[in-house]
Amino acid sequence: MSLTSLQSDILRLLASHRDAESYVAGSTRLNRSEPRLSTDIDIFQDREARVAEAAEADVAELIAHGFEVKWLRREATFYAAAVDRSGQATRLEWAVDSDLRFFPAVPDSTFGYVLHPVDPTTNKVSAACGRREPRDVVDLLTIHAKILPLGAAIWATVGKIVGFTPEGIINEIRRVARYTAADFERIASEPPLDPIDVMFRFREALAEAEEFVVRMPTSKAGLVFIEDGRAVQPHPERLHHYTTHAGQRRGHWPTSAEITRAMLERLS
Repeated sequence: MSLTSLQSDILRLLASHRDAESYVAGSTRLNRSEPRLSTDIDIFQDREARVAEAAEADVAELIAHGFEVKWLRREATFYAAAVDRSGQATRLEWAVDSDLRFFPAVPDSTFGYVLHPVDPTTNKVSAACGRREPRDVVDLLTIHAKILPLGAAIWATVGKIVGFTPEGIINEIRRVARYTAADFERIASEPPLDPIDVMFRFREALAEAEEFVVRMPTSKAGLVFIEDGRAVQPHPERLHHYTTHAGQRRGHWPTSAEITRAMLERLS
């Protein structure tokens, strides 16, 4: 498990504070069952006004239950705190996030509320083409293997960021993804990462993504494709076979009740 016992206890304690506009996101959610260990917990809010409210309420709850908490930052749109218990430590961050997404946030027994898996996927793609962080490579490989092939993830991402084409996103990710073995050694993982293997698989995944996007019609850019109640990478020559889904503020479910029910069943 990627969660430490401290992180699990914190998340369960604060789960009742989460709702459809205040949810756990970031790598903690993505790597809940993966080797990469997350050093912090990200709690996103749909509205700027809720950041301080959520942070103060969460910290008060932690202190009331015996956790040691030290504020690191307290700003209008970003709060951060270090949390310690019996020598174990982690970091909590509260921030405002764009409410443009494909699906509504969904309930989760550990986290309270989380984003539907497609939305942290597109958020991670967006982040990876705009910063140089080796952990993004590891997370994108997890996405490619467990959630949505990288081509489809990149294809959907252009619906949430303005001014990019799928090919442009791939080029930007390639441009910044130049890392050393030491970069990967700094990423907490059990077992430790093999930098050569990681980068080999990452280049393969990007090549597959490129092969996919060049075959897709630009009129469909920014859409998620759904088949049998799950987001998939479509076959470019059989696009009529899939249900398409676009993003909107706070997300929405497909108009088909049957598809929505199937998607919710897969998340339960």
